Amino acid sequence: MPTANRPLIYSLAAAGALTLTACEEVPPEQLVEDFGIAYIKRPVVSEIDTDTNQAVLVDRAVNEVLGAGEGGDIWYRDRASPSAPERNITFCLTQGLGDVRDLETSYDGGKIIFSLRLPDPDPNDDVEPTWDIYEYDTTSGDCPSRLIQSDIFAGEGDDLAPHYLPDGRIVFTSTRQKASGAVLTNEGKDRFRALDESMNEQAPLLHVMSASGTDIQQISFNQSHDLDPTVLSTGEILFTRWDHMGDRDAMNLYSVRPDGTELKLVYGAHDHGADDVQFLSPRQLEDGRVLAMLKPLDGTDGSGAPTLIDIANYADNTQPVWPQQGVLSGRAQRLAVDLDVRTDGSLSPNGRFRNVYPLWDGTNRVLASWSPCRLLDGSGTPRTCPSAIPADAVEALPIYGIYIINLSQQTQLPVVVPEEGWIIEEPVVAAPRREPAILYDRLAGFELDQTLAEEGVGLLHIRSVYDFDGRFNDLGSSAADITSLAELADPTLASADQRAARFLRIVKSVPIPDRDTLNFDRSAFGVSRQQKMREIIGYAPVQPDGSVLVKVPANVPFAISVVDKDGRRIGGRHQNWLQLRAGEALSCNGCHDHNPSDGSAPLPHGTADAPTPVNLGAPTSGMPFPGTDPAKLAEMGETMAQTRIRLACGASNALVACPELSPSVNLMFDDEWTDPAASPAPSVYLKYNDPELAFFGTSGPAKPACQTGWTANCRTIINYEAHIHPLWSQPRTAADGVTDRTCTSCHNSVDAASAPLVPAAQLDLGDGPSDLNADHFKAYRELLSADNRQIIVDGVLVDETMEVPVFDENGNQLFQTAIDPVTGEEVLVLDPVTGLPIPLVDLVPIRANGPSMSRNGSRFGSFMGKFLPGGSHEGDLSATELRLIAEWLDLGAQYYNDPFKAPLN
Repeated sequence: MPTANRPLIYSLAAAGALTLTACEEVPPEQLVEDFGIAYIKRPVVSEIDTDTNQAVLVDRAVNEVLGAGEGGDIWYRDRASPSAPERNITFCLTQGLGDVRDLETSYDGGKIIFSLRLPDPDPNDDVEPTWDIYEYDTTSGDCPSRLIQSDIFAGEGDDLAPHYLPDGRIVFTSTRQKASGAVLTNEGKDRFRALDESMNEQAPLLHVMSASGTDIQQISFNQSHDLDPTVLSTGEILFTRWDHMGDRDAMNLYSVRPDGTELKLVYGAHDHGADDVQFLSPRQLEDGRVLAMLKPLDGTDGSGAPTLIDIANYADNTQPVWPQQGVLSGRAQRLAVDLDVRTDGSLSPNGRFRNVYPLWDGTNRVLASWSPCRLLDGSGTPRTCPSAIPADAVEALPIYGIYIINLSQQTQLPVVVPEEGWIIEEPVVAAPRREPAILYDRLAGFELDQTLAEEGVGLLHIRSVYDFDGRFNDLGSSAADITSLAELADPTLASADQRAARFLRIVKSVPIPDRDTLNFDRSAFGVSRQQKMREIIGYAPVQPDGSVLVKVPANVPFAISVVDKDGRRIGGRHQNWLQLRAGEALSCNGCHDHNPSDGSAPLPHGTADAPTPVNLGAPTSGMPFPGTDPAKLAEMGETMAQTRIRLACGASNALVACPELSPSVNLMFDDEWTDPAASPAPSVYLKYNDPELAFFGTSGPAKPACQTGWTANCRTIINYEAHIHPLWSQPRTAADGVTDRTCTSCHNSVDAASAPLVPAAQLDLGDGPSDLNADHFKAYRELLSADNRQIIVDGVLVDETMEVPVFDENGNQLFQTAIDPVTGEEVLVLDPVTGLPIPLVDLVPIRANGPSMSRNGSRFGSFMGKFLPGGSHEGDLSATELRLIAEWLDLGAQYYNDPFKAPLN
């Protein structure tokens, strides 16, 4: 840069002192660049903070993306210079009353693509305009045009964050949920657009379409938002995924191919901790690092910290990827600017960044929307922050302008001068840049299996559920002196009943409609909304070496759990949604430990460069696995699951139309590996059509057709009232054939003569509504909610209470007082026997033990243990009934797992 211009280059270390006067005086020739820029101007919208009585910026949380304002437009300059004229390129559409967002440019710099929402033509009706994708040709300068020409097709959802693919197509995120809706139709359900897992708004997911806005295909299947897609140099799509399953609530970086295959976690899953930090708006730099905005969910006026992340070598900030384990020990991310930029809701001394956008011109420069730090003086006038900020300082509303920042030299130059009352943001550069590699869609019959694709399924292969990040974990198996997977897999050393893992459960999320579609009462979720609603796709057998090979329906978010022979989950829930495309095969080594017991940082997972697997497969070909049936000959490297399928289905179609590949809605186990000359373990058949569950009739958890033959549309749906509650009143007798063991005979509030009865163990399993929630049966809340002890007083069943002393707010015990009739003063009342003051007391209910069940799963609470061998209720419920209860608890103990069965408001 010429020496004469150096005084006008502001060091970022002093950027907080930048003044508007200096910006306005920049000579035109200084910032002339051979490219155009576009950016958004929108009016500042503020409100009064009721806590501070100060004006604050109204801005959306980063996980609430569908809202729109008024007055947002895109402005364009032919040169990146403060003196270059600007023109409003969207006023022809919005008339200054619409909104715009998510600017991006083509690789040749000739086009700008963005999302625009037109003004609402009739604010009084219930129909709102959608966010639509528009394109602007910088060479012609014509009014931007909507890519999806049909009003009907354009109105099928909100389309956001478009980004050009190198093959000319466009990836974007949309609430149209095209393939997810098709799955609902195939399941025989009404088609609708599902809410995110916070149930705040419809979830936008990744889609791809042609350059002309046709051939729209959904490629991601999260239950919450998939946002900000961009393209890496490899051709993969990098994007922000809101992981919000169960107790997770974090936005991390994922990647996927443009056809939706090879979805994988890239960065950030363990980088949140106590900090509210989300990874947003990623864009890859020329050196391979990713520039992202780190923001909290809200509280910073939409600002964040521009951060450089080394995604090639790190999976988390201090955790290298597997090939770099033991090699690298530094940090993956660092602030891109040498500034004190804060995102914790406090005043940010060196200003706030709203967006950054790389120039990709070999200079390591970016465009940034930045506001200097400003305080309100005594008269309420904004002033630049001093170097030492007073503790009682009041931050002024931000004033964002556009700047060119050189990340190498840490200098900045103004390009678009900020304007009071306006937010200027989302700068992009209309300049040519290198195109990424093209990843062509994988085709059925070539890279994808034709038969599996036609069936609408993918294939999941787990090498061993006993592999935790490359370390052997027997999951509590009971065989003695087992120290390795090879020993556990040997039936002569560990029998099937001694191995912990018996089945893999495949769980699917249940899409939740918005209230306009179905206004059901939210009590339908039960005692907790954390797991929302769940369905079971089916079960697959776990082989002795822990391997599993099974079909999974395509285009659905699914999770997996390992369960024992009784159907009880082992360990915690899998809290990430997986997906497979039709014909896709996914292989993984095993499981992941999110919370290592030694306190170390969780290791990388879900990547292709995983460590050497614990299960290396068969050591040679033409020999049986050690200790197994000598007739079952393995091929080198095969897992037991692969050998089983090959032998059962034949080598020619081992990965296609093989019934043994299908999951089952029932728990079905035969010991296929023990030498027949020895003593194979007993078979396990726990089925929904077993006689003990005959009360289901044709309304069982799984359709009758799915009991005999699984298809990709088979689902197990368990609702408490229909499938669990009837168990308590089913007639039962003890082994003597006489003693009544019906649950409600003892666990009831009335006896056979309808006289009041204290329920056995203070557990009432009778019919009738709960006093905690009238939409729930009493028995449901008795099993899962804290309750009071009950006793019979004067022939009436009442809550048992006890007296407790009363204290004031300072912790002083209070006593009975009275007015002395002589003095008129308040005096203590004394006990006539002891002569001591009489304490004031409250009557409080006494809590009963329990609850006996837990929404956390079948291994929590005391209920299931009472029916196991040695338990006080051993034999009272059959194995089939216990399996049903176990899987219902493992799913989350929901009252309904079908919103369309729930009562309406």
